[in-house]
Amino acid sequence: MKLVKYHLILNPRSRGGKSAGKFDYIFGLLKEAGLEYDYVFADSYEKIREASAKANAGDCDVIVAVGGDGTINATINGFYNENGSGYPQKILGVIYTGTSPDFCKSYGIPLDLTRAVEAIRMLNVRNIRIGKIRLVTCVEPLRVETRYFSCCASIGIGATVAGKANRYRKFVGDTIGTLAAIISSLVKFHPVELVVKLDSIEKTVPLVTNIFVGRTKYIASGLKVNEEIADDDKRFYILCVNKLNIRRLPGLLKQLYSGNMVNSPVLEFSYSENLSIRSAQGTVEVEFDGDPAGFTPCTITAATAPLKLIVNPHDH
Repeated sequence: MKLVKYHLILNPRSRGGKSAGKFDYIFGLLKEAGLEYDYVFADSYEKIREASAKANAGDCDVIVAVGGDGTINATINGFYNENGSGYPQKILGVIYTGTSPDFCKSYGIPLDLTRAVEAIRMLNVRNIRIGKIRLVTCVEPLRVETRYFSCCASIGIGATVAGKANRYRKFVGDTIGTLAAIISSLVKFHPVELVVKLDSIEKTVPLVTNIFVGRTKYIASGLKVNEEIADDDKRFYILCVNKLNIRRLPGLLKQLYSGNMVNSPVLEFSYSENLSIRSAQGTVEVEFDGDPAGFTPCTITAATAPLKLIVNPHDH
């Protein structure tokens, strides 16, 4: 029987630098489990993505992201190339040491470190669909790139909220940090008019606060939708938030934390397999999987190849 080779990508900056304190314990768990592995430390999107791409091109079988949702996203980007294909024989594992585990909660990955290592040892694999997004990553000089996301992309106020939440969580935790980021961002945000094309239907949407484009139940920091999209379904859900103000915010948050979208004055829900979003008023910020990533115009489709992901064998 072939011995499985694991390659760990560890982000010491995850969780405000607190993740690094868990690495020796994780190495001990891996040794106890009898797993053969090597590892690399990487602390930025580009370093993590490059480490993942190098590992995918090598002879390891499983690439393990050790960190938070940003680490997972960068590692996933190393699995794919510009056209959406990549390394279909390689497998992604996750040992979560971050702050807001939306990816893990959505896909059934244990948060407990011992159980996470056990899941990686057992190699219970689920094929999931990954979002492919083409967006502006630098306005001047203009740079357009193809990137990938696993949970949700956000166009509008989401990038500002994500940036602030990443800072606030270090001091007050995930939920309070997220709420503070939402409120402080909304006070200064001016709604935008976006041109949205869902499959073949294009329409102009005025007074947009944010558009969520996702596949997973969890949007960000505990916010969620009730709809789950099957792994073999190439569609995304599109959740448009418009005409939002401070007065309507408590009701919106109640709905988003419960996942109940019924009868909302500010939410519109739909599905699409291919979509594009642009603004006639200049660029609008884009974030996905919890981190600001670029600007509109952007196009979103499913990656050509699914991703092989290790999940909890007891949950899936």
